[in-house]
Amino acid sequence: MHETNPNNQIRKYRRKCNFKLKDVALLMNKKSSAHISHWEKGRKLPNLKNTLLLSATLKCPTEVLFSDLFARVRHEVFERKKSHNLFERYD
Repeated sequence: MHETNPNNQIRKYRRKCNFKLKDVALLMNKKSSAHISHWEKGRKLPNLKNTLLLSATLKCPTEVLFSDLFARVRHEVFERKKSHNLFERYD
């Protein structure tokens, strides 16, 4: 099961593009806008291909669309680097 995050920026960037949900669905070649709605509301996370399609459609980098999730993931990696003392090799 995917981890959800209601604090994404999909709606914000969709509105910046003046797109309705159905416009995004059309551009992403989806039959309905239900998936986009679920993603905006944080009920589900899109798979990698749909994330990239969203990024291209909304002209916004993935790490911006999902900035809270990206920050959490980046922090987790930082903590692992710290616990395994990998800073000297790679940073």
